[in-house]
Amino acid sequence: MIASLSGTLKSISKSEIVLEVNGVGYLLNVSSKLIASLGDIGSKLSLSTDLQIKDDKIVMYGFFNPIDQTIFRLLQSVQGVGPKASLSILSALTVEELILAISSGDKAMISRAEGVGLKVASRIASELSEKVYNLNLFNLDHNTEIRETSKENLNLVKETQLSDTTVVEDTISALVNLGYMRSEVFSIVMKIKKEFSINENNKNFTVDKIVPLALRALSREIK
Repeated sequence: MIASLSGTLKSISKSEIVLEVNGVGYLLNVSSKLIASLGDIGSKLSLSTDLQIKDDKIVMYGFFNPIDQTIFRLLQSVQGVGPKASLSILSALTVEELILAISSGDKAMISRAEGVGLKVASRIASELSEKVYNLNLFNLDHNTEIRETSKENLNLVKETQLSDTTVVEDTISALVNLGYMRSEVFSIVMKIKKEFSINENNKNFTVDKIVPLALRALSREIK
């Protein structure tokens, strides 16, 4: 198995690149986000890779780093999600955005990816929630603030009591009906939930109390 490649960037197309290593050109399928980040032809490049052999076809995929590679493989554990769909998801969303979408159950956000419908997006969100939580994704050198926020949200989801779950879902539904994205309001509602827990004020954690607080937080973020 070829786990990584380091060499010279020889060519770039819409969804593929050629990386030359010791005189051998490797054709790699990559996400549009990776292509957008590339330097000029002739620049040095190191990528994590995934080699797949199906029937008589050999295809190699390239990634920014091991965490993208891990998510690529994890997505394919969901029925109906192959390498093409997995790469499409990584083209549409960053790993942090995908983790947030999965932890918040935001199938609409996942279905932004080309070729990924709401049914498949729903399976991804429901089947990968626990797997994403258990993966050691948070020790890697990514965006610290987003990484820690995602980890806190996942922990809060696991700790939330059944009675609070109804309040959280009803609050999120109310805000989504006002035009906000589920994953966008999820982070704010879970942050408010944490503040109520810290202040031991859980008995006042109700929809009519949370919605105004969430709306104020959302308006501050927009500004």
